[in-house]
Amino acid sequence: MKLSAFIKTALTAAAIGVIGLSAAAEEWKLGHVLPPDHPSSRALEKAAAEIAARTDGRIDIKVFPAGQLGGAKEVLTGMTIGTHQMAFDGAGILSQWTKELGVLEAPYLAKDFAHLERLVASDAGQALLDKLRADHGLRVLDIWYYGTRHMTNNAHAIETPADVAGLKLRVPEVKLSLEFIKSLGGRPTPMAFSELYLGMQTGVVDGQENPLPTINAAKFYEVQKHLALTGHLVQFVAPIVSESVWQAASEGDRQIVSDVLQSVGDAYNASVVESEAALVATLEGKGMQVSHPDRAAFSKAVQPIFAQFEDVWGKGAYDALAAID
Repeated sequence: MKLSAFIKTALTAAAIGVIGLSAAAEEWKLGHVLPPDHPSSRALEKAAAEIAARTDGRIDIKVFPAGQLGGAKEVLTGMTIGTHQMAFDGAGILSQWTKELGVLEAPYLAKDFAHLERLVASDAGQALLDKLRADHGLRVLDIWYYGTRHMTNNAHAIETPADVAGLKLRVPEVKLSLEFIKSLGGRPTPMAFSELYLGMQTGVVDGQENPLPTINAAKFYEVQKHLALTGHLVQFVAPIVSESVWQAASEGDRQIVSDVLQSVGDAYNASVVESEAALVATLEGKGMQVSHPDRAAFSKAVQPIFAQFEDVWGKGAYDALAAID
């Protein structure tokens, strides 16, 4: 009788434990605008699965690619009001919350991703991320290599800055991106990424600028003739979490999330570097005509626009970062 009572009590306690564990489970919605088969989206799915396994389901990250939860601005806005928990985006969009972050996307500032990592890890870079978190409750968990941006178009090959003149090029809704294209004589056209393929197919825009993995994954080679390796922007994209959601998780679970995102991110970064080296030939094989512009000439052409951003970025902010090797 006593043994039966003990077993019954134990089973009841176990059931309560399971209920408690279930109640503690958190679903974090992560929205982004990239295609489901983009390398970063696949890496996020892998990280989410590993995090769920290592936290015994306490943190269940659901990844929603291709703008399923809205555009980049909508997802980040949703994080600030509590409808979404995570995002995956870069400094350009984040600069609409913390304007000083825009300096990290100054054309030709970073030489490569390793250099960009050093810029972000510097005191100046960390101060920018701290401000984003303090002012808007958006915590950057890691930085991943989105790629180095290049131009494509349907009009003609781009060899010099003068070749950009008159081209209607889609850019993100970011002032620096707009001014960059203007400085080269182009006609910048903000457009949602999800609308870009059709926009190029129908001639609403002549072209766009994005990293090679994105150009390939989004199949832009189907609607674009010319690829110019301008290499004008080395860009990161970051897994971002709402600070309130982050603080609600246990310290142990937060460490698991950080560790997994870093390990998966490191592998993803290496894969992007490797794929970029091969993608030029891949895109040529898919019919794109590739040019190799003089990047020094492009860098020189864009320098004058930085002065107009000094009040936005902070006096001396660009020069401080540019001085970091």
